[in-house]
Amino acid sequence: MSVSRMFEMVYILLERDRITAAELAKRLEVSVRTVYRDAQALSEAGVPIYAERGREGGLCILPSFKLSRALLSEEDRRVILSSLTAMEQSGTGSRQTLQRLSSFLGAQPPDWIRIDLSDWSGQQDLLIETIKAAILERRLLQFDYYAESGAMTARTVCPLRLLFKGRAWYLQAYCLKRNAARTFRLTRLKRAQIVSGEFPPEVVLPDEAVDDNSGYPPCVVIRVRIDARMAYRVYDDFEEDQITRTESGDFVIDAAYPPGAWIASIILSYGEHAEVLSPPALREEVARKIKKLAEIYKC
Repeated sequence: MSVSRMFEMVYILLERDRITAAELAKRLEVSVRTVYRDAQALSEAGVPIYAERGREGGLCILPSFKLSRALLSEEDRRVILSSLTAMEQSGTGSRQTLQRLSSFLGAQPPDWIRIDLSDWSGQQDLLIETIKAAILERRLLQFDYYAESGAMTARTVCPLRLLFKGRAWYLQAYCLKRNAARTFRLTRLKRAQIVSGEFPPEVVLPDEAVDDNSGYPPCVVIRVRIDARMAYRVYDDFEEDQITRTESGDFVIDAAYPPGAWIASIILSYGEHAEVLSPPALREEVARKIKKLAEIYKC
């Protein structure tokens, strides 16, 4: 249920004597069923919306009703406008709704955040827009996906949620190929397009898939020593509570990450300035990669 959409509904009803549910649905870009559901929710919240039957009928609001700014404290107004500003910046909210509510509340939205979902290639912003449309309209999404091994498979999914975690974007979806919930990293997702079809009734994304990390494999606990000369990178790559400074000025990192070849790649990106202390399996993997690099360069 969208709070900004219901504000917009009240704004329209305050402007008009009456409006049909079909016209309201068209203006709000939702179904007629959603309009009636929102109207009921507003009515239960104390906004006197009622329906008039007949040829000239439609949804109305009692003429005596006025949405008073006095009902909202200064803190309420700040929170509403701050939240809508963040939504508008991320592309999930309406600029028009933000402007109207700013006028109604008698305050300007705080210029406290800038969110740019695009990458340097300019392609990821289009991908996110496509995924957003598929999620909100409950439409199937088709794409090619590269696994960690490099193998590519065609997938058709029921997209359910975008997730930003660990400096990366993911799509949580119900995969029709696997008949199960899956998480896809956006950087490996190519040629996405919305296709026709309906969501199966069993499609549900449990909240715990995000809340308790049950949708992810157990993390690998690592310990790495990094040369003091890499200080400029250490504080970019790791949290303060993961870092211990030694007497010599070097860093010892204790962190946990989902398993994958990318962990070794991060360590190797530090070159000769990093050494894996544990686990032994990771230390051996990094050593094998270094040996292979030496063979390639004939060192």
